Amino acid sequence: MPLRATWAAMFEAEKYPPPPLTGLGFAWRYSVAIGVFFTMAALWVLAFQARQTGVILDIPITPEEVGSLPPVWWAVLDPILGAVGLATIHLRRRFPLALAVGTAVFSFASASIAAVTLWAYISNASRRNLRNTAIVFAVTIGAGLASFLLPWSAPFTWSSLVSAGLFIVAWTLLGMYIGVRRDAAAGFLRRVEQAEADRQFAVLAERNRIAREMHDVLAHRISLVSMHAGVLAYRSDLPPEKTQEIASIIQENAHASLTELRSVLSTLREVPTLDASGGVVEAGATASGAVAAPQPTLADLPALLEEVRASGQRLDVQDTLDAPSVPLVLQRHLYRIVQECLTNARKHAPRSTVRLELSGNRRVGITVRAENELTNPTASIPGSRLGLVGITERAQMLGGRLDAGVRGGRFVVEAWLPWDTDFRRNA
Repeated sequence: MPLRATWAAMFEAEKYPPPPLTGLGFAWRYSVAIGVFFTMAALWVLAFQARQTGVILDIPITPEEVGSLPPVWWAVLDPILGAVGLATIHLRRRFPLALAVGTAVFSFASASIAAVTLWAYISNASRRNLRNTAIVFAVTIGAGLASFLLPWSAPFTWSSLVSAGLFIVAWTLLGMYIGVRRDAAAGFLRRVEQAEADRQFAVLAERNRIAREMHDVLAHRISLVSMHAGVLAYRSDLPPEKTQEIASIIQENAHASLTELRSVLSTLREVPTLDASGGVVEAGATASGAVAAPQPTLADLPALLEEVRASGQRLDVQDTLDAPSVPLVLQRHLYRIVQECLTNARKHAPRSTVRLELSGNRRVGITVRAENELTNPTASIPGSRLGLVGITERAQMLGGRLDAGVRGGRFVVEAWLPWDTDFRRNA
């Protein structure tokens, strides 16, 4: 992080809660706190012995020096407060202000709590709550000034006060900097986790898109093949000419299925071809060098309707939509929705008349409605129940909606799509 950005972030509230300490961080912090505690406790033991013997580490001291030593009750109180600080320091994350203020007050009466006090002070400053930091700063300064009132403390000087103030300011800035670095690390981890989640979501979305495209492309052709193959299986009285005609239709639709499947796979493998200068030469080129077939648009809809009529399906079409003016991004999806509606009717109601309506304009959006009578054929083509799911996802992806169900004894599929992006944003 740049220095200016780091400095600005030091005066902003923390964004992420502090993580738990690692094993190493936990070990060295408690080692320092416990080491200071036992060091100061040992000094108080030596001071107690010196009051009794007048000797410190085999070195005689004068009665005046003995008189300047803390009293025995103070030497007992100091390690007790230090032990309380060690026992409560693990609460610094839950109660940063209370623990920092408490240890600062205890430091007036206990030197063995010094490491714990500093630990709690830095932990509170790392949260970068300016009000709480100012409170702990004032309490710490007050406890430091009060310690000069003790008869056995060093005499007060302005230089010692300035030094203590600078020392506390330095630890304050260190704590705030630690909080900034901790937030930066936590933010990086969050972004990595979010990127991984987005990647997994993108993979799932791509798999769903591939499944939807494969279903929409193949269901129409395979249903035609299945329907005509069923005629050959159940009609043994057909003349040779009719049998040959149906077999030819099956062969044509099988070839068309392979062609459309190849087109979809080519689109999925699409990679840009670059020239020597790095520009895109063929945006539709595939990894194998072939150019992918164009996706169907509303201009291909009459051919689809004619093909459906040729297969024996009865259609009643009312199309008032101005196809050339429809945005190109919508045309492929409208084609697939109509194709799936016709395929669904052919599979589940093969002898009914399908009424298809297409209407709309830029102001009201585009409406597609397909309805057919409910039938109960003895030999219908099995469905995967994914067709309606796929076209519903298409409609929702474009900001529209799709409803399907039985209404008045007829099965109705009605889809509405917004005309363009501006329409969706205003809506």
